Amino acid sequence: MSSASRQRTATVKVGVLTIVSLALLAGVLIWLRGKGLSQGQDMTAYFDDVNGLREGAPVQIMGIRVGFVDKVLPVLVSGTDPNTHSPTQKYRVKVTFAVQKDLPVHIPEASHLSIEQSGLIGEQFLEVTPPRLKEVTLELGQNRSVAIPKQMPVRMDYLEGLEEVGTVQNVHVDNFSKKWEARVLYRITKPGVEIPDDPMMKIAKTREGKMYLRISPRDGILSRVPESGQFFTVENPLRMKRFLDIQMESAEALKATNDKLNQLMSDDTIATLQTTLKNTEVLTRQASSVMSSANKLFQTTEHDMSRLVGVSEELAANVSSVSKNVNSILADPRLRGELNETAASFRESSAALRNLLNDPALKTSLSNANQASSDAAQLMSALKTTWGSPEQQERLVRVTNDLDTSLNQLNKLMNTLDQSVDGKDDNLKGIMDDTRETAKNLRQLSDKFSGHFTLFKLLF
Repeated sequence: MSSASRQRTATVKVGVLTIVSLALLAGVLIWLRGKGLSQGQDMTAYFDDVNGLREGAPVQIMGIRVGFVDKVLPVLVSGTDPNTHSPTQKYRVKVTFAVQKDLPVHIPEASHLSIEQSGLIGEQFLEVTPPRLKEVTLELGQNRSVAIPKQMPVRMDYLEGLEEVGTVQNVHVDNFSKKWEARVLYRITKPGVEIPDDPMMKIAKTREGKMYLRISPRDGILSRVPESGQFFTVENPLRMKRFLDIQMESAEALKATNDKLNQLMSDDTIATLQTTLKNTEVLTRQASSVMSSANKLFQTTEHDMSRLVGVSEELAANVSSVSKNVNSILADPRLRGELNETAASFRESSAALRNLLNDPALKTSLSNANQASSDAAQLMSALKTTWGSPEQQERLVRVTNDLDTSLNQLNKLMNTLDQSVDGKDDNLKGIMDDTRETAKNLRQLSDKFSGHFTLFKLLF
């Protein structure tokens, strides 16, 4: 073989060796990156911050490496403002990664995606956590009257209203302390859903009567519905600076709390607390004494209270007996008839009295009586005015006395004349009889005036 042929053969061997070496190197590099010749499907997630995550970083599911990050690129993402519903644009970090196709690994929807770090200064990696089962215990009461079906939807309260976020996987009903409880296992299947801390959960029904598990924040603060078109629930990393800032804020809050505690634990405060404690002890002793006195009082008045209770019971029995007697009396038909007759008589008397009062003649008589009473009052007033003066009274006394004296003289004269003309002249005798009768009448008139005068004096 000539030297040219040997040189050409050597060149071919070197070229083949070089190609084989490059192929092996490429295969090793691909194997080291976790990709085979048959690469799995690419997946995409958007972060607000990746905190230094680089291309080629491993992807792990529950601590098992299943792939590598392909690309980490900042992009401008279009969206809609939830408050104004106007179009917006926001810069985010697009992370594309792939899982090896030859591994029996399935990443379900709504998996939790986070950027973790191995150790304090170790490499960063992408952690994928499938949606796990969550558990809640619901009280059903003393009677198991609620049948919770499996595959029941789970709904959560948002500002936009109720949104379905998952499904119930299993239900276990147990009886503890005579109360039925349901242990409900559910899974969140909507990407981007974050369950609030210590939520309120209960079984509710739709208008159609279908049951669902309702989740509401206990503080009443509602968030907005997560963005649509997501596949993962993304947790943005916390930068070291922000972490240190939070730690510093926590330290400052702790220092302020310690300062407050130091102020509260000052000598004056401790002295006040000691005084308060002593006063509390004194008050406790006094309260114990009062309770002892009250106990003695209750013991001494126990007999009286028993008697009072007995008398009260006897009184209640007597009242009950009286009530029964009254009911029996009222139930008597004869008494009821007499009461009805009496009521009827009262009604007739009232009607007759009403008719009598409405009689025109009676009204005229009452008017005349009122007029007569008014005239009598006026006459009495006039008499009082006339005979009330001393001059009139003296004049009346004088006239009465004069009339009495004249009558006495006339009587004497008539007696004398009677003796003189006894049986002599009938005419003269008749005149004398008439005169005597007239004097008698005048005497009666004088007596009446004297009586009336005395009455007037008593009246006025």
